Amino acid sequence: MYRSLPGILILVLLFLPAGLAPAFAQQDEKRMFADRLTSLSNFVLKSAEVAASRGQEEFVKTFAQTVTDQMRQGFGVELVEAIRQEGLDPSPELSPEYQNKLQALETATEEQFSNAYFSAQVLALESMIQLIEEYQQTGQDGALKAFAANHLGGLRTLYIRAQEFSVP
Repeated sequence: MYRSLPGILILVLLFLPAGLAPAFAQQDEKRMFADRLTSLSNFVLKSAEVAASRGQEEFVKTFAQTVTDQMRQGFGVELVEAIRQEGLDPSPELSPEYQNKLQALETATEEQFSNAYFSAQVLALESMIQLIEEYQQTGQDGALKAFAANHLGGLRTLYIRAQEFSVP
């Protein structure tokens, strides 16, 4: 009996990491999705705030207000809640890429601003939609996946509206 105990312990130690690896991979996948989506949504919100103050045309200000309302209320609140339900902490950070894009938007000339804003919104919303669609197909069931399913339609609507205002 005692001779087999070290052998059993060795087997347990060998196979324990293999059993934990998928769980860690799933948590990493959730973390990467949550961080990327949070960064994108923060960019969409912050750029809308810039547009609300710098936009010259009424349609720019109206669209920016719509985006701000959606990102601060349902989308933003529910995203943070879903991230916490998954046992993760929400990251309020913008990625360096989106920090640079926000800075470029803030320094755009008045003549360039509207087109720069809508172009940035189209790209960010398109990235959010692609990210959510991929996560719906490959992500683990849970609060984040349910969140993704609930908000894909609203993001598509914003994307279509931003495209309509964007100059090709």
